[in-house]
Amino acid sequence: MYEDYYAVFGEQTALLASLPGKLLELGSGGGFLKERLSEVVTSEICEDPLVDRVVDAGHLPFGDRELKGIFMLNVLHHLPDPMAFFKEALRSLVSRGRVVMIEPYNSWLGRIVFKKAHHEPFDENASSWSVQGSGRLTGSNQALPWIIFSRDRTLFETHFPDLQIRVIQPHTVTRYLLSGGLSWREMAPSFTHSALKQLDLFLSRSPRIFPLFQTIILEKR
Repeated sequence: MYEDYYAVFGEQTALLASLPGKLLELGSGGGFLKERLSEVVTSEICEDPLVDRVVDAGHLPFGDRELKGIFMLNVLHHLPDPMAFFKEALRSLVSRGRVVMIEPYNSWLGRIVFKKAHHEPFDENASSWSVQGSGRLTGSNQALPWIIFSRDRTLFETHFPDLQIRVIQPHTVTRYLLSGGLSWREMAPSFTHSALKQLDLFLSRSPRIFPLFQTIILEKR
């Protein structure tokens, strides 16, 4: 699954190749994007020998128009102040630069899985975009990406008219469930991945029912 998600970042990297600026991954954690895209600056909110820089999403340590792409895998729903991040993204991105995020999705199945079988909160009725927490990974609302870009889309577009929502693509069903996520043992052998991926593509044609994740792409005007 990580290979598939990193492939999305790779496709976006190719599309952004003609633009000046750096590529940044926020919340790199124990991931291996650097092995697939060596030009990406990896980062975390705290010191980590496996990443390039310590970076706070609400105070990006980059100059105006210094970045052409920001990649995030399951990061947005942990940010305590998404509004601050969007402001920083606008400031630091070049024109036509992109924010590419892969995040949980609010489908019928997603609500069941994330509420009943996941340790992080999922509150699709939250009135605020803020996430309460006292440190790294201590706060979360997995419904936050859906809240911002679907439920409150008009509000987002009012606050950030220069961050155009280019893509909201729901995806991933069986692969996540049978992988065991990060907590449970894998429930399907690896050789079934290709078949499950095709099944996921079929199931994702019913976005209100099945998909567990979504790819969101924002582009600076």
